[in-house]
Amino acid sequence: MLGSVERPTRRAIPVGPSSPLTPLTTTDRVDETLAYRHSGVTTRVLIIAFLVVPLNALFMCFLQGPRGLEGPTVVSLFYNVVFLLLLFTAVNALLRRFLPRAVFAPAELLSFFILLSVATCTSGQDTMNTTFGTIQGAFRFSTPENGWDRLFINYIPTTMTVNNEAALERLWRGDASLFDPENYRVWLGPMLRWWAFYSALWAAPAGLIVILRKRWIEREKMTFPVVQLPMEMAQPGVPAFRHPAFLVAVGLAASVNIINGLHSLYPQVPEIPVKLWQSQTNDIGRFFHAAGKPWNAIDWIYLCSYPFIIGLAILLPGELSLSLWFFYLFWKAEAIFCSWVGWLNMTPEFPYFKEQSFGGYIAMIAFSAWAARDHLALAWRRIIGRGSPSIDAEEPLSYRASALLFAIPFLYVVSVGISQRMATWVSVAFFVQYYLMSTIVGRIRAEMGLPTHELERLGPTVMQGNVLGPRLLGKQNITSLSVFFSFTRGIRNIPLPHQFEALFFQHKTGLNGKKLLIWSIVIIAFAQAWALFWMLFLGHRHGWGADWAPWWQWASQESWRQLAGWLGRNEGFNVGRCLASVIGFGVYFGLMFVRTRFIWWPLHPAGFALSTTWYMAHMWFPMFIAWALKGLVARYSHAKGMRILTAAAYGLILGDITTGGFWILYSMITRVNVYAFWP
Repeated sequence: MLGSVERPTRRAIPVGPSSPLTPLTTTDRVDETLAYRHSGVTTRVLIIAFLVVPLNALFMCFLQGPRGLEGPTVVSLFYNVVFLLLLFTAVNALLRRFLPRAVFAPAELLSFFILLSVATCTSGQDTMNTTFGTIQGAFRFSTPENGWDRLFINYIPTTMTVNNEAALERLWRGDASLFDPENYRVWLGPMLRWWAFYSALWAAPAGLIVILRKRWIEREKMTFPVVQLPMEMAQPGVPAFRHPAFLVAVGLAASVNIINGLHSLYPQVPEIPVKLWQSQTNDIGRFFHAAGKPWNAIDWIYLCSYPFIIGLAILLPGELSLSLWFFYLFWKAEAIFCSWVGWLNMTPEFPYFKEQSFGGYIAMIAFSAWAARDHLALAWRRIIGRGSPSIDAEEPLSYRASALLFAIPFLYVVSVGISQRMATWVSVAFFVQYYLMSTIVGRIRAEMGLPTHELERLGPTVMQGNVLGPRLLGKQNITSLSVFFSFTRGIRNIPLPHQFEALFFQHKTGLNGKKLLIWSIVIIAFAQAWALFWMLFLGHRHGWGADWAPWWQWASQESWRQLAGWLGRNEGFNVGRCLASVIGFGVYFGLMFVRTRFIWWPLHPAGFALSTTWYMAHMWFPMFIAWALKGLVARYSHAKGMRILTAAAYGLILGDITTGGFWILYSMITRVNVYAFWP
């Protein structure tokens, strides 16, 4: 990082009312104001954040609806929040020049960043698109041909779904109003239940991260690479922005977006292909397909070069960027090998890449828990009232309060699962796995950075359905699991990692982590309400089947087609998938053993698990570019060169986001589909 946010030195401030004999001086009042601003969560920051949230939710819902883009929540650094932070930084620069007494402290800017990141999660890809698609898709698309009515329609719980055919017809047709009683009365009950459910679901992890904070941040000293750029932007004057490498990188990224944007409006302007499927010249998979079997098992493989992904990859540890592109190609090689020996057609989805990856993730959290066993034992003693008060004296919340903060919402969401006709053990297992996977995301992001918020098809709905099957789960349980497919499909837009970053900022800057954590829970509920409202408002106005994203029909059927497949096969315990998970678990531990035994070993085992995600197809080559650049610079230019490269990384990210954001706003205003810089 070019700049660092220093912990502010605070003057002692009297507690309690001042005496007439000892009035506060002007200096005392100034020090009070400065200390208050250094707390981060000030009244003015909260007002700004809560005013921005409705507009941010509108942007997100329009982006994923009428505009038809997958949005910023599929990557770890939400570009809409970075864009807003950049505007905030620009306003702060003007204040510093013309009204210095009103300037925002770095902790205030970082608090704004956390609050808006958490709020953006509520309107993200999995939350809004797949939730709304799932809760009505079975009833909208049930036909005699697909036989859903015979297979599972009568098993779908009705309290959190919508089956009113007339209301759904108006929603899909458009040119209707949400405010008509015949519309809002249909949706009000299910939306209130989903709002309460999501508010509780995402409040619970705040308790977990407090218990893990000391171990991960203070003892393991995790670096949180993803938030390097926001921390730099919060600095007075933003030192990186004055570096020539930053300006050059901004110009390069902006040029790509400007030229490609003009190409989408005026085809005679040549384009610069940097995206997946943008140009056949980037598809090297076509050479393997031409070679026939077994090489065609590689599927498609593109050489993408998204500027802001390259910039983000530069900020990640070199061992992670190396591991990600290496293991992505490893999976391709495994597919070719299985085709060569004739194994690919043995069973569907063989050789179970997802299950191997899942085993790696479970090994990751198991290894972390074992390493933290002493800390967790002390925390447990404190929770039950036997440990020393000094154990959690410096935490934002006591460990007992943190345990209650997790346990109460956990019991609520489990009860919601039971109300959706799940057996008690299924509901408990479902949410235990969900929180385990969420903690894994937080762990990876804290330790090494995470290029994409995506554990695609590794959540409890898919894993339990694939491994246990309807014969063990029963038709009712597996149908109820499918209602909750939405927020578990990719486990991408979850607040836990961002809330953990709030505690990291507390450690680095001294901001008030307790207040920021509490307000992040409040803003989840507030932002969730706006996201639900905008999705229905825009849906009735534009029509999900008319002026809406073309893949909306597919999103509405994904969970139910999957369920129909499970019920049609009527399988029980799947030994092959379970064995693949065990193999993945073993491979991860083997790689971890080698890594700890041999210092020179370059591969990180996390790359083995992370590289199977859908978006790694977009990111593997940017990871290769970043790894190669960092290796060359570190070898021939050392520390000075790395500072230059870091400034260039910031420029690539901000240049791509700002100019790409301009085209998105242009599209929203004019309703003309133009170039989208991501995905």
